[in-house]
Amino acid sequence: MLLPLALTVLTATIFCEIAARREWIPYWISRKLLHIIAVGSCGLAARWIDRELLTLIVAGAEIGLIGLVASGKLMRDESGRKAWGIVWFPLAFLLLLTSSLPDDRVAFCMLVLALCDPAATIFGKLFARSNYSLTGDPKSLVGNLAFLGSFLVLALCWGMSPTPGLFLTGGLLAVTEALGSRGMDNLFVPLATAWLLGPVANVNGQQQTLLVTCLAAVVFAWWMVRRGSLTWGGAAAAALLGIAVTLSMGPLWLLPLVLFLGSSSLIGKFFPSQSAAGDHKHAQPRDAMQVFSNGAVYGYWAMKVQLFSGVIFIFARTPPEPMLLCAMAVATADTWSSELGQYFRQPTYDLLRWRRVPPGLSGGVSLAGTLAGLAGAGFIALCGSWMTGMDWGNVALFTLVGFLGMLLDSVLGALLQPTYRHPETGALSDVRPEGGTKISGLNWMTNDWVNFVAIAVTVFGYFWGTIFL
Repeated sequence: MLLPLALTVLTATIFCEIAARREWIPYWISRKLLHIIAVGSCGLAARWIDRELLTLIVAGAEIGLIGLVASGKLMRDESGRKAWGIVWFPLAFLLLLTSSLPDDRVAFCMLVLALCDPAATIFGKLFARSNYSLTGDPKSLVGNLAFLGSFLVLALCWGMSPTPGLFLTGGLLAVTEALGSRGMDNLFVPLATAWLLGPVANVNGQQQTLLVTCLAAVVFAWWMVRRGSLTWGGAAAAALLGIAVTLSMGPLWLLPLVLFLGSSSLIGKFFPSQSAAGDHKHAQPRDAMQVFSNGAVYGYWAMKVQLFSGVIFIFARTPPEPMLLCAMAVATADTWSSELGQYFRQPTYDLLRWRRVPPGLSGGVSLAGTLAGLAGAGFIALCGSWMTGMDWGNVALFTLVGFLGMLLDSVLGALLQPTYRHPETGALSDVRPEGGTKISGLNWMTNDWVNFVAIAVTVFGYFWGTIFL
């Protein structure tokens, strides 16, 4: 069975590439046709091919695809960007294969991506009269309904019971797909399907919890958008994160997230910054990427027992609570440091090169910002003490971890985030001015990515530290 599936995918890839370049069929149709065949083959392979062999094959294919996309030799998306979406779905497949999920569940998750995601695109392009955008790519309500409908049909054909939990799961997956831009839905949808179907879809005792949580998330999203704290994309991302944390860890573990978001909003309101050097998103409602950059690691550790415990078996023996506190301590420390450091506008220095820079420039540190970051980390550590009953020694430890994560964020910002020089004034800025030149950093390394990397490295550093020290 391996050879026929491989030949099918190879033939489809060659045909779709030729058809797209010679304009035999519309470009988006060729991409979706390849998506259905390639991802659908993964779903079939999960049921018919030995799991260990398949894991090795997918791992090798993932490495090869990364090289092809990076070199520009694989088809690009409609905007001309490199088609990184083709890299994300093998990664999702690999994570599912190395998890403890049964083969049947892995196959279903990949078939949801293979069929429901194209249904959303096709119906949206053919029948939608208007579009919206949560994270960059255009989406439509017609596409959302097509995703939900195709998911329910697939689930019922798979033998699942038509319960309220199944319907709500389809709705949450439709929102997840709407949040995916630049192919990230190829990663989000299969993993979200695996996690949601585990704890809620077919367990009657948890369907009421899911319903109440979803309703609360909708109210929260509407309120945060209404008061200007989040964009609609940010609200949807925050709602999904809250649902994941509530169903995995219980509602108590929403508290660090609420304190982070609430304190950040209050500081931004009462201590507004007028800095021209900072990121263009500063003082704007938080979007989905900002929510994910600060909350993705928190969500991962909240859900890891149900979905990711098989990836590295030692993770299964690690309690998630310390990792959750580390993640929020870093996020809060960095946000407080940035907001208050820009407000007080004290002398600011590049942490790597120790040269004077404008307040708000990535990688810059000041006394006020540093003390604010230390206070933010301590704030979350004290919250954790109330939640878990940990002693003052652990409060000091988590404060230190959050503070070090904030410093790492500054180092990464100074090292990797692009800095531009104004052509007339010579002023430095994170935003490219008209006619400005880049003097350092990587074009794609935004402040959101810096935040995500700093939190992830700090949390996993703490994890390995607890293992070996």
